[in-house]
Amino acid sequence: MNLRATGFLLRPAVLVIALVHLLLGVLGFFFLPEANQAGANTLWIFSATGMLDVIRTVLGVLGLVAVFKPSAIPAYCWLAFVAFAGLTAFGVLSAGTDTSGDAVNFSWADNTLHGLTSLAALVIGIAATRVSQRKQSKARENV
Repeated sequence: MNLRATGFLLRPAVLVIALVHLLLGVLGFFFLPEANQAGANTLWIFSATGMLDVIRTVLGVLGLVAVFKPSAIPAYCWLAFVAFAGLTAFGVLSAGTDTSGDAVNFSWADNTLHGLTSLAALVIGIAATRVSQRKQSKARENV
């Protein structure tokens, strides 16, 4: 696969990641009624808590910014990898223990989504870094 095709495929992949998390984050704010007990706030099969919705919304907006500024894709992917790997690790520990009043309230669906997103961000981050390094080396060769 040539350099142009590789770079061309990165933007749609980042866009999908950003839109999924932005959609879950924004819609999650509508499923936060005060009357619900902790653990009762869900959006389809995913948890909807204030902290998790803020994290998803921020990472979704940053992903959209990266899509419109392709030079930011590697930085976004590494940030998303670290953030979602951390959320996955915390979520596995959180979902493994059943305590009432958990502020984050991760479910196994959230852990799966965050783990897959982390892996996708890692793969895209590696590919984006390689693409940018190849572009820099070709620019040095042409000088």
